[in-house]
Amino acid sequence: MAKQKITVLFTALLMFAAALPVWAAVTIEGVYTNYESPSTSSATVYYQGTPPFTIYSSPDGQDWVLRASGVNVYSYIYTGCTNYVNYYFKIQDNLGSTALALAFPPDNNPHGSFKFNTSYCAACHVTHAGSGIYLMKSPNAVALCTTCHDGTQSKYDVMNGKVKLPGGDWGETSGGPFGALRTEADLPAGESVESAVYTGYTSESTQPVTNSPTSIHNLGRAFNTAPGGVSDKEAGMGCESCHDPHGNSRNFRNLKNTIKVTDTLSVDINFQAFAETDPAKSSGYGENVTYNTGSIYFCSACHSDYNQASGSGSTAATSTNQPGFPLTASSMNKFIHAVNTPLYFEGEYLTTSLPVEVGTGINTVVCLSCHHSHGTARTGASQLTGSTALIRIDDQGVCQECHKK
Repeated sequence: MAKQKITVLFTALLMFAAALPVWAAVTIEGVYTNYESPSTSSATVYYQGTPPFTIYSSPDGQDWVLRASGVNVYSYIYTGCTNYVNYYFKIQDNLGSTALALAFPPDNNPHGSFKFNTSYCAACHVTHAGSGIYLMKSPNAVALCTTCHDGTQSKYDVMNGKVKLPGGDWGETSGGPFGALRTEADLPAGESVESAVYTGYTSESTQPVTNSPTSIHNLGRAFNTAPGGVSDKEAGMGCESCHDPHGNSRNFRNLKNTIKVTDTLSVDINFQAFAETDPAKSSGYGENVTYNTGSIYFCSACHSDYNQASGSGSTAATSTNQPGFPLTASSMNKFIHAVNTPLYFEGEYLTTSLPVEVGTGINTVVCLSCHHSHGTARTGASQLTGSTALIRIDDQGVCQECHKK
């Protein structure tokens, strides 16, 4: 009889345990933007987690303002968003876990929120008449991405290197321009091949392109041509090589969490940055980009030789700081400018208007301090490469900007 009672009690405990809620970290289900007027919109953030929730917002991902606490519903509406201003939201649940969401009023972002609105899938894919793999509407990701990111359906115009600002003005992006995406065969006479993409990777956009780059990240070129890189991948580089089109990334601008560098080696990335829509703070760009952590590891996943720490400028490189990568022969015993290191030289903290990382509390030199990520319209070819190398200032002005000799 006692055994029977124990069995009944155990069964009852199992049934009770099955009825208990499963506590889980807060997750973002989606963000929906609703147009209110030519100047304002509302943003609704949908989330899951353990209530009650606390809601914060921020224009720059740094300074957070408390918006609501003790929230017991799974959505939050923020009204009166200024159109073409970025809004960051932080949702914290009762367990202390947090998640970030981003709104781009007045537009809805099709790179995510698919559970909330499955029609976003149709922005890029077509069920029975795909022109590219994965049922893409265009032959490849470059052709597809630039049909929206040409200034027509996104605030980010990557071809001209522009971002749309409140009031309808356009500012320069920190990433720089890709230009008209011409192939080598149709480059104007005398224009450098470093400003061309490769056959099959041209844009399908018909929008005018007014910004002509002097060098770009060459789309379509094999990974194994990356300067200072060791990749053996011969596949052509595309937008999706760096960006996650489905919004699964935790990183700035949908930058990927993992970069597949070779056919057998991938690198996990924790890159955090935020873009504030405030040209007054941005040293000439339309947005003020704050880099917190990890940008060097994103770039050096492919350009592994250039991940060199403090002292590299006075000590010849004999190894790379990136685990798993050997130093290539072309850089062995060479002096390489230090990155991921404080803006400090010969006993002096330097000042600059160039982008630096700030997540450690100390201004830190990274690849993006000197280089754009997409392309540049600056002039002055490097003596070593014969290219303008995505540089941010004409000639070697980035050197003088920090060292002020």
